[in-house]
Amino acid sequence: MKKYIIFTAISTIFLVGCRTSKDVALTSQHEFIQTVLVKQVEAAIDNNIIAAKYENGTTLYYTILDNFGNVSLTWDRSSNRQSYDEGYSTYKGDIDIPSFVMVSGLNEEFIFRVVEIDDYAFYNCTNVTSINIPHSINRILANALKGCSGLVKITVNERNAMYKDIDGVLFSKDSRMLVKYPAKKELPGYTISEDVSFICQEAFQDNSFLRRITVGNFVTVISDYAFKNCSELRDVTLGRNVRVIGKQSFFGCLKLETLNSRNVFPPHNSPVVFEEETKENCRLYVPRGQMENYKRHLEWSEFKNVVEY
Repeated sequence: MKKYIIFTAISTIFLVGCRTSKDVALTSQHEFIQTVLVKQVEAAIDNNIIAAKYENGTTLYYTILDNFGNVSLTWDRSSNRQSYDEGYSTYKGDIDIPSFVMVSGLNEEFIFRVVEIDDYAFYNCTNVTSINIPHSINRILANALKGCSGLVKITVNERNAMYKDIDGVLFSKDSRMLVKYPAKKELPGYTISEDVSFICQEAFQDNSFLRRITVGNFVTVISDYAFKNCSELRDVTLGRNVRVIGKQSFFGCLKLETLNSRNVFPPHNSPVVFEEETKENCRLYVPRGQMENYKRHLEWSEFKNVVEY
């Protein structure tokens, strides 16, 4: 591997306690093979940030988290960017995250393990089309994929202990959380399985292909902005155990025609879930005998067309 590494600048104060090449045998062989396949060609450290360039032309940036060799994939630091929302990220295309990042010192090779995807790592990276998450990642921060409006698929190494993908959609390993449905995934309809209980913030945001969504009966929480700007969405069915719907979850869904709520108890809505146009034009279906109950609750009472079924 040393032939792939070009040492340019390094501050040894940040390398205390990091793994060396001797420790590789103690790690997963599969992780190391995956890292080799990504083909890192050079790396440098500056102010606790590692910049690693890969054979496909991508440069990824990592923050050193501790003295044990753990790093977090972070937002693009090129062009002297000082913040994730300053200028434009160069992250684009297919992002293949390695399990390890290697930096050569004067007499030793230092190996860092990629354990996290940082908050806002891919913020507004509209040209990123796919992300491959390795075995080593154990935490993806809430806003890591915020604004990835060009994302087609997310894949996760099958040996990852915390996450998995099903047909390019990101879930927690136990399937209880639906983390991210790619904005450019081209399906007209999607059913959220009975395994899922929590839909994460912005999970479906900006998908312009979905026309129908069925939320499974074991989902209890739909987080803020979950379906925001799903501009082609026409029909939504909410399972019988949905209890909470977060802020602006259905903002920008102006073509919504039918909303079928199966819960006999009206879900608790944040102050603003639907736009006025939706409440004016969308037909709300509620369980038989529950119309008056829905009309006593925030926002549900504002729907002009309510039908019992």
